[in-house]
Amino acid sequence: MKKKLASAIISIFLVLLLPLMSFAKTAISEGELDAVTAQEGVTLDFGTYANPSITVTNFAPSLLSYGDSNGFGATYTSYGWLGMNGISIGAASNITLYNSMIVDVGSSGTVTKLNIVLPSVRVRPFTTNAGVKLDTANNLSSGNQLLGTLYNDQFELIINPLGNSSVTISNHSATNTQGIETTFNNFLLAIPAIAMDASWGDDNGYGATYTAAGYFGVKDFVTSANMLIALSGTANIDVGTSGARTILNVVLPSVTINSGLAEITAPLALGTVKDFSDNQKLLGTLNVRGFSTNITGSTQIYSH
Repeated sequence: MKKKLASAIISIFLVLLLPLMSFAKTAISEGELDAVTAQEGVTLDFGTYANPSITVTNFAPSLLSYGDSNGFGATYTSYGWLGMNGISIGAASNITLYNSMIVDVGSSGTVTKLNIVLPSVRVRPFTTNAGVKLDTANNLSSGNQLLGTLYNDQFELIINPLGNSSVTISNHSATNTQGIETTFNNFLLAIPAIAMDASWGDDNGYGATYTAAGYFGVKDFVTSANMLIALSGTANIDVGTSGARTILNVVLPSVTINSGLAEITAPLALGTVKDFSDNQKLLGTLNVRGFSTNITGSTQIYSH
């Protein structure tokens, strides 16, 4: 499976590169070829942070749902769906790729591993709106089980901000058995210091009096410096069956959420509009700093 995956990746890259190679006009002499030394592998250059060569826009679907065919318990035994509809993002939203991506495959004894030096990826959604629903249909249209609405005016996430993150993928190399083993090397996620409004809304309120829409969230959530999320160590993914039950087992890498020197300021707001432009008095302001939270362990995912 590893060799097929590696071959597929390399084949795709070659197909992408062939049109560019066909534009070469100058022949290279044998002497010049003799002076060229190269190491096998594939490198893709996506430009720089200031001038990325790949930009993706309009990347959000209008609807996303997840279904469970047999429900749960003794009563809710029919198909159910959880998802978001009415998803929209502003026209300025984009994903950009920059720095280089390097793909290599190597073997040591009977173990073969795929190593990928990742490009940097900057994800920037603006003016995000979505309704969160439960429903009996996959298009979330058969009922009115709206849990609430999500909104944020801007957000940013950078994958591999330093340009030196890589992942190594293989089966279980110690035992040479099936399963996906991924080792994270210098793998960082960064949340840049930006001011953000974000809210959770309830369209029909509650009780007999507060029946109009209301929103709760943060107004001008700010971090004074970039927050970093670091992944290290090895993650494992396996699927196994015992009797009639099949389970997906995920062993997490070590995840560290580090505020560093960042000071987080989160004014808590209530309002009648999702962006809190009605300027109601704040509930108060949370101030958080000096934490470095580490998450490790494993989880099993399976149907009931």
